Amino acid sequence: MSKPSYQSNEMEEAAISADTEATTGTEEKEGQKEPLLSRRKLLATLGIGGVAAVSGGLWGIAGKSTAFASDQTVTSSVYGVGVAIRKRRAELLEILDMNFSVAVKLEELRVELEPDPALAYYVTNEMQEGFFRYDPNDSTSVDNTGTVLVSTNGKRFKRIYGDTLIASWFGTKADGVTNDTLALQTALNAASGHKLFIPKQRVGFYLTGQLFIPSQIAIEFEPGTIIQAVDTLSRVGPVYERLIRIKTVKDVYINGNGSTLRMNKAAYTTGEQAHIFDISGSENVVLENINANDSGGDGFYIGYFESTVAFCRNIVLRNCRADNNRRQGLSVISVDGLTVENCRFSNTKGTAPQSGVDIEPNGQLDLLKNIRFIQCVADGNTGRGFLVTLLKPTAASEPIDIVFDKCKTKGNSFGYSMNYGGDAAKAVQGEIKLIDCIAESEQYGGFSDLSFSADSAKRSYIRCRAINCNTVNQPEDPYGYGSSFILTTVPSQVRTVIGNAVYTECESVDTRQVPLIKRGFSLKKNNAELLRNVAYINCNVKGGGQKLYSIAPTAEDLYAAKQPLPIQAYSSSGSVTFDYIGFKITNAGSSGEVNLTLPTAKASVTYTFFVEAPYRFNLQTQPGKSILTPNGGKSSIGTDVQGNSIVLLGRSDGQWEIVSMVGDWLL
Repeated sequence: MSKPSYQSNEMEEAAISADTEATTGTEEKEGQKEPLLSRRKLLATLGIGGVAAVSGGLWGIAGKSTAFASDQTVTSSVYGVGVAIRKRRAELLEILDMNFSVAVKLEELRVELEPDPALAYYVTNEMQEGFFRYDPNDSTSVDNTGTVLVSTNGKRFKRIYGDTLIASWFGTKADGVTNDTLALQTALNAASGHKLFIPKQRVGFYLTGQLFIPSQIAIEFEPGTIIQAVDTLSRVGPVYERLIRIKTVKDVYINGNGSTLRMNKAAYTTGEQAHIFDISGSENVVLENINANDSGGDGFYIGYFESTVAFCRNIVLRNCRADNNRRQGLSVISVDGLTVENCRFSNTKGTAPQSGVDIEPNGQLDLLKNIRFIQCVADGNTGRGFLVTLLKPTAASEPIDIVFDKCKTKGNSFGYSMNYGGDAAKAVQGEIKLIDCIAESEQYGGFSDLSFSADSAKRSYIRCRAINCNTVNQPEDPYGYGSSFILTTVPSQVRTVIGNAVYTECESVDTRQVPLIKRGFSLKKNNAELLRNVAYINCNVKGGGQKLYSIAPTAEDLYAAKQPLPIQAYSSSGSVTFDYIGFKITNAGSSGEVNLTLPTAKASVTYTFFVEAPYRFNLQTQPGKSILTPNGGKSSIGTDVQGNSIVLLGRSDGQWEIVSMVGDWLL
């Protein structure tokens, strides 16, 4: 008999000719237990679709998943594309050239005492269909229902398949009632080195306990699949259970195609460790297009729980969602290489911190390296949208590297919070960057730095915008202060000095009919701490009559520059504060002499003074301080000539020096 080619028209001809021969197939003999099918009769029984499914699986044409930027499957990347394809083709041709195939149930194979190695056994159980061969040379393989069956007298039957296994082969019920833990775990174990396809549930959802993902696996869910944890995952330490454990493994790719993994949150009202995904001590893990909802802990956790490896490496979350989780949408503990792209973390509520994302190492040896959040959203969380908490790292820790790029927050307590970098020996180094990020309608501030020492990692805010924040309308709240951007302290975390932040081209916006933002950018002293090394470059406020800056008078090493210069007019005498650092200060609107008292000079602080009205405009220093001039130090200078101007620069010794001068201010 000639072998069929790989062309679809020849396969179709074989099936058509099989229709004409179906009635002439081998008749069942008296006493014969199994119905025997000829090759052509089997083709007719399967139909073109069935043949395509079988051949597709064997030839690898049913679709492949791309993992880690490769177009190879997990198996192909390990064993080689050419070898795998040749093996599948040979297996298919061998099956098609057999004289007979036997249609059986799984239950019948398990009681088959004298199998024939020359036969192909076609299992007909619903959702478990497929070819099996008897392997007379195997006496050790364990029955797993899906790919290996063992008869009562120890005969081993092996499923013929390509690179993809199907979870239902292993006996999953997916009916919302049956506990599928064993079947799913068996499928996962068998799929190591291969791809596992998880079909959509028949009714309700898959019900399962804790599952462990092996190395070298690609998992794909059928769209609409729902996996739900049992209500009894352990929440008592140290034996905490999660729904999915990716523990100390490598090369894992999971594509959910929009599927959802969840818990019955009403059953998890205590504790905080019942996570959906726990990625611990693992490397090269990609999760895509999957939802992690309603957990008793985190939607996603990245760290080293129960792992011998103290950090994860090269982790990707792409197009994922975490909604209505108890503690966090995502917790990041220790990782070198994390990309979170186009993900959303929403409605976290239950136990602190209750944030969309919390980046919070547990110890000084933990790593926060090469972390990138790209076009992610955090909204509706009881706590922060994106939270970075650095209580545990120290100066001995490796420098941190975290970037939020084009991310958005809305409707959280604060949008973005960078918290608790320590002083001196407790000061971790590195940098946190927020680039083109937006915070909207936050209860308090859009962007906050709380008790973050100037000794610790630098924070850079670049083109960030806060829109319509302070929705609780508490302008004197000590930590929000009616500000879009605030740097201050909390009593529970005392710092010697706070600062080391740069705001570049950032903007505070209030478009509401009744504006609620009072201050765009605040540098606020709440305790005895110093405030140092903060820069505002071309920052802006828009709408609502808000002040551009609110800066504590004890602040040091300040820098502010904006073009064109913001203007503040004094129509009567008063004191100049750091709120107007970098401003052009005039006497516009005055009807007589104006005397302004300068603050004690601080390094890098500049003011420009301009005579707008034709009256004497005088500048005087604090007692014991002076303005350095060619004629010596002076405690007061002034002029009444319209158009005259002077730029003063603060020095670290508390004196003022003249940077430039138009007209004579020294008379």
